[in-house]
Amino acid sequence: MDLLIGNRRYTGSKKALLNDIYESITPLYKNKGVFADLFAGTGAVSAFMLTKGFNVIVNDNLRSNYVAYQAWLGKGNFNFKKLEKIVSEFNSLNGKKLNRNYFSNIYGGKYFSVTDAKKIGYLRDKIEKIKLTEREKNILLASLMYTTDKIANTVGHFEHFLSKDPIDKGVILRLPKIEKFTGYASIYNTDANKLVRKITCDVAYIDPPYNTRQYVNFYHVLENLIKWEKPTEFEGTSMKFKRNHLKSDYSKSKAPVVFKDLIDNLKAKLIVVSYNNTYFAKSSASNNKISKAQLLAILSRKGKVLVKEIKHKSFNSGKTDFKNHKEILYVCKVA
Repeated sequence: MDLLIGNRRYTGSKKALLNDIYESITPLYKNKGVFADLFAGTGAVSAFMLTKGFNVIVNDNLRSNYVAYQAWLGKGNFNFKKLEKIVSEFNSLNGKKLNRNYFSNIYGGKYFSVTDAKKIGYLRDKIEKIKLTEREKNILLASLMYTTDKIANTVGHFEHFLSKDPIDKGVILRLPKIEKFTGYASIYNTDANKLVRKITCDVAYIDPPYNTRQYVNFYHVLENLIKWEKPTEFEGTSMKFKRNHLKSDYSKSKAPVVFKDLIDNLKAKLIVVSYNNTYFAKSSASNNKISKAQLLAILSRKGKVLVKEIKHKSFNSGKTDFKNHKEILYVCKVA
């Protein structure tokens, strides 16, 4: 099976809603132009819009997501046969014969078996030492990251590891399937509220964090793997590095204020906002930070708003039991 940009476990992924998002746009905006994906997550929405003829602006504040965008959607040069040879050599390595390293010392026996963690850490160091183009490096990093995520001893994110001891699963890399698009991707790794002050687009797609659960807490292991700054101070048994600078204001009480700031400074002809209807969950951490009334009031200042509800399976951390879960698209035709 081909390794595509959306083929990973990711909270809030819109992979299942791609057609719904596109169909919310086409009745109101017939042209293509520039599609801005401001909280892009996996990048699956941007990749899909490229296949529909848009140029895209794709952004996320996590470096790990940015690397995936550069791998699949970037324009730099790469030699696929060279990468195939490197990956073949990587896959032939026996983790049991490798020395312990930074990655295995922190995460081995927790999120991964010690053997798998040794190989992940070894490969990450190796990627830094090989002569590669920037695109080639990002392709290898994305390949390592997707494999790391796939074999992790978790429920699908890195908030905590499972209580059972991790088993050896094997670190076998697969190369991404790189598609050719007629459109162009402008790729950013920054705060969305800062970015909107610098860009202009035709369609803006906004899928911010909905609740108190911080994405950097979910993916801190992958972020540490990609940035490779090797911090030594960690919090608790989950081994989270210091990350306050990566925490989103959209997961705090100030969410309505920062959302209004985003919309007020956004230069677009059509705005599509994804949010859900989680307001009365058993776990307060799952409740949305911006009410439906606030979303409508802020968007209505820009133009007429249409609301589309879609049945969509919710993320469940084990504490939340929320029935009749829906994803809601707020579509604003800017006046």
